[in-house]
Amino acid sequence: MKHLLAKLISSSRRVIATEVSVVVVIIAAIGVSLSFGGSARIPPPSRTTTTKSLPTTTAVPPTTTSTTTTMPPTTTTPLAEPGGGLTLFPGKRIVAFYGAPGGGVLGVLGQTSPEVAWTALAQQAAPYAQPGVQVIPAFELITYVAQHAPGPGGTYSQEISPQAIQQYLDVVQAHDGLLILDIQPGRGGFLADAKTLAPFLKLPDVALALDPEWEVNNTQVPGQVIGHTTATEINQVASWLQSLTTAYNLPQKLLLIHQFTQTMVQNKQDVQPQANVQIVFNMDGFGNWPVKVSSYHLLASDPRFGLGIKLFYQQDKPLHPPSDVLALVPQPDVIEYQ
Repeated sequence: MKHLLAKLISSSRRVIATEVSVVVVIIAAIGVSLSFGGSARIPPPSRTTTTKSLPTTTAVPPTTTSTTTTMPPTTTTPLAEPGGGLTLFPGKRIVAFYGAPGGGVLGVLGQTSPEVAWTALAQQAAPYAQPGVQVIPAFELITYVAQHAPGPGGTYSQEISPQAIQQYLDVVQAHDGLLILDIQPGRGGFLADAKTLAPFLKLPDVALALDPEWEVNNTQVPGQVIGHTTATEINQVASWLQSLTTAYNLPQKLLLIHQFTQTMVQNKQDVQPQANVQIVFNMDGFGNWPVKVSSYHLLASDPRFGLGIKLFYQQDKPLHPPSDVLALVPQPDVIEYQ
């Protein structure tokens, strides 16, 4: 299948809060511009940017002869989280590799086989362990990949096969880890796409991620604009996940929401926590470390939700070590590598 880019626009991406004066002050002081995704964005004043053509790639999902998703047994005893227990935070920290099958153009996760990727992930995750905090390695797998073209369904998003998902799930389950299913909906919808993933999300070791950058309206094309979602959409997905945990006696379910501009989540103050859904907003931008940290702190201004941060092996120069990530206040619940 032909797919879009999913976070490959290295010349035109920035983190959130360009409209917040503290970030502007930091940028002016350090004299370094921050890259951000989306070819249609206007650079901040007194900065220059370069334009890069978008790559055309073909992602081929792994193939298997059958799907063997193991459904949770019917029981009155709640199933356990990876690593044990019924809750994620506090007490656990998730460290994830992000990407999709197809050679690694969409992230580090697709550069090797799931088994080889897990070995590298375990090494990357080890320094994040602290007294009283258990590290849970995870794969964040893009299951709906934003596209240049409308595709058969007209949604500008292509779903990968259940067989491909199962290959990553098999490795995760063999190591008592977590699988996070990421959605880039294009002109589709988060809730509708999430419901197609229900056979996996009914499992205690499978979580969900929403990527608003790639949600556009019916006149837009992913990658040409920065997409957005709303509090209403997030609440619908969170409520549905809550119903799954009740119906299947599941432990706390992670709902990870990527964000790097204020406008990517509209009416964010109206997002409602759910009793058994851990909502985490993930600072998903790359560039200068002081600006990343300032943007992270903006997410931290709403203490109702957990926090995450993504690090980029290629675009973050330099790539800051785990010691710098753990020095953030508050410390992140989720740390991702792309």
